[in-house]
Amino acid sequence: MRVSDINSPKTELWESNISNRFPLSALVVLWLGVIAGLVFSVMSALNICTSACNEVSLYTIFGLNFGWFGVVFFTLLMGMLVLVRRFVWSEMLIILLVSAAAGAELRFIWLQKYEIGKWCPLCLSIAAAIYLMAIVLLLNKWNKMQSRRANMKTYLKFITTVMLAAVIGLSGAVLGVKKVAEAAELNMFLGKTDSHTVVYFINDWFCPACRRTEPAIAKMFPKIAAIAKVGFVDIPVHPETTNFTPYNTQFLLYEKGKYIQLRGALAVLAKKTKTPSPEDVQKAIAPYGVKLRSMNFADIESGMNWNEKINRTYEIKATPTVVVMNEKTGKHVNLEGREDISYEGIIKAIAEMGK
Repeated sequence: MRVSDINSPKTELWESNISNRFPLSALVVLWLGVIAGLVFSVMSALNICTSACNEVSLYTIFGLNFGWFGVVFFTLLMGMLVLVRRFVWSEMLIILLVSAAAGAELRFIWLQKYEIGKWCPLCLSIAAAIYLMAIVLLLNKWNKMQSRRANMKTYLKFITTVMLAAVIGLSGAVLGVKKVAEAAELNMFLGKTDSHTVVYFINDWFCPACRRTEPAIAKMFPKIAAIAKVGFVDIPVHPETTNFTPYNTQFLLYEKGKYIQLRGALAVLAKKTKTPSPEDVQKAIAPYGVKLRSMNFADIESGMNWNEKINRTYEIKATPTVVVMNEKTGKHVNLEGREDISYEGIIKAIAEMGK
């Protein structure tokens, strides 16, 4: 290196003495932040949290669950910290990664505040870890530049680089975050899908009362579907219901024209077994000329999330339940039990919701 290059902006921005890149105190804080972020991300991925965390689980970033995205990010950051004393570029790369994450966290915080309406403790803890690391990294780098008497161009270049990384992180979060439930809702409804009136039939495959209402639901469905948007929701009062939900979800997504017949086939199968195999399901639906598709994890997750969202949103307390709601006004009414769930009762509720 030439003597004239020692104080160049490029050298001052990207290089520092390898032996003292981070003081011990800063390094301890960074490691604690990374470990805490990794632990919280794992907990988020496994849904070990409150109902607010369940709401967050309905969102993905570039198709990946927030928790697992965090696991990948903090694992990468941990690798960079291991390399920081060996490679000159690792310090600035850590700064850029954390700055981008700090920008992305602005989107995640906004999401909790204005879309979900609840604060997720794990998400806030991850954000706190990232912002703490960002402060430590920026102060450490700033102090180094001051001690080396960097010129104004170096300061401006550093500030611009960090801000650009934050903007990229924020932009990526804005573009990449998607609500899984919304994607499911676009495809899982039957009936008059452009209607503002929605009728949810909410059942459990092993609920005796639900089984007794199935014939009435099948009979009234064509009339209800002609005037309203219709959704069928599984609530696993009996855990075995989750064994049927993947198949029910597949039929809602891909076999809309034959859904009621296929639902009836599943209902009959549920009386024979609590743990149906794909072969059992294929045999049950074969008379309707339908071939069972390979299970798609994304479809199953979307269906599960959608069911859970309806359950929480309308505070379902028992099965069977029919929820009638108006998307324009947000008004809804719950009809519970065989006595209330009738064609006349649902039509009356639709009329009331339209007022």
